Amino acid sequence: MDRELNILLVSTSVIISFIGLFFVIKICAVWTSVDKGVLKARVFLSSNFLMKNWIYVFLAGAFIAMRRMIQLLDLLEFPVKSRGMDYLFDLMGLIVISLLVMLAFQWYRLVYSTFPDGGRSMKAAAPAIKP
Repeated sequence: MDRELNILLVSTSVIISFIGLFFVIKICAVWTSVDKGVLKARVFLSSNFLMKNWIYVFLAGAFIAMRRMIQLLDLLEFPVKSRGMDYLFDLMGLIVISLLVMLAFQWYRLVYSTFPDGGRSMKAAAPAIKP
């Protein structure tokens, strides 16, 4: 049962990572077509967007710091690493990945909102070819 829980936590992290990769690839695919002025205005005029971004980044950083502290204590041979700590360590990794994917999703929604139709038609993403 112990091994299965670790496999579940780690495999869930991997699946969520691929979802985040999807959002990042979608953002990169249209980045050159995004009106940067509209994007800047939407970022700085939406205090909700900025607050969510800061919260996601802060929490992800805090969980990374806690994981590193546990790892350091283990390397210094403090008796902190038990079976329960392994689950906590993997759970914190899952939380970090989830927070970063939520951050990528917020940016994905914002970037695609700069297109007139919300990004449903990617005609806006195709660069105009001038003769």
